[in-house]
Amino acid sequence: MRNVAKAQRAGRPRDPELEPRALRAARGVYAARGWSGFSLDEVARRSGIGKGSLYLRWPDKASLLITAVRERVGFIAEIDTGELRADLLEFARGWRDYLRTEEGALILRLNVDAQFFPDLAAAMADDPYPEHIRATRAIVHRGIARGELPETTSVALVADLVAGAVTNHVNTTPPALLGTESPDYVDRLVDTALTGIRETG
Repeated sequence: MRNVAKAQRAGRPRDPELEPRALRAARGVYAARGWSGFSLDEVARRSGIGKGSLYLRWPDKASLLITAVRERVGFIAEIDTGELRADLLEFARGWRDYLRTEEGALILRLNVDAQFFPDLAAAMADDPYPEHIRATRAIVHRGIARGELPETTSVALVADLVAGAVTNHVNTTPPALLGTESPDYVDRLVDTALTGIRETG
C-alpha cells in the first residue's frame, strides 16, 4: 500500500519532449500569424499539449513566445576558442547563418513587433539582455581579460559592430544574393572592427 500511495503522490512522469514540442509549435504559429494572431489555443492545438500544461510552464503567451524564439540562439554561449578573433569569427559566421533561416528571421520579427505591441514590449523588458546578447559580450570581455583589447574598450561597441554589421548585411542583401559574398567577407568584417577598436583605444 505504501508503494501505491507513493506512486499516486508522484503523479505521471514528466514528459521530456513536452517543452521542445511546445516551443516548436510556438515558433510555427508565430511564423504563420505574427504576434496579433499568436495564441496559446493555437499552440496547444498544434503541439497536442493542454493549455493547462502550457500555463504551468509559461505564465502568458508573451513569455512562451520569447522563450521559443530566443532559445534557438543558445549556440553563441558555446563559443570559446581561447582567442578573441577566432571567437568573433565563429560568432559572426554562426549569427549570419542563423539569421538566414526562418527561425533566425523570427528573432528580428520579435524585436519589430515589440515596437508596436505594448504587452510584448513589456514582457521583453523583463529580460532586456537575453542570453545571446550576454554571450556575445562575454566573448569581448574574455578578449579584454586576455589583453587582446585595451582595458578601456567598450564591450557593447565591439559586440554591436560585429553583430550589427552581420545583421544589416543579411537584412539588406536580396535573398537571391545571400550566400554569394566573398568567402573572406566575415574575416574582413571582424578584422576591420578589431583594427578600428585597437587604433582608437
